[in-house]
Amino acid sequence: MAIYESWSLGDEYRKVHIKHYDAYQKIKEFLGIDSDTYYSKNGTQFAWDVVVDEKQFRKVKRILKEFS
Repeated sequence: MAIYESWSLGDEYRKVHIKHYDAYQKIKEFLGIDSDTYYSKNGTQFAWDVVVDEKQFRKVKRILKEFS
């Protein structure tokens, strides 16, 4: 199973849908995110979304590769 998917939001931004908790935590720390955008089922979080610019996306992809 893939641990993330991404979509372009115009020319400058990407939405990244992350399915691995530890990867999300590392990305959250890198980006300095204070609040969460997540998906849950039966009270359990199972995926998270972040929106990043193209420069940040390169670093986010490197982080995600660590967890693949």
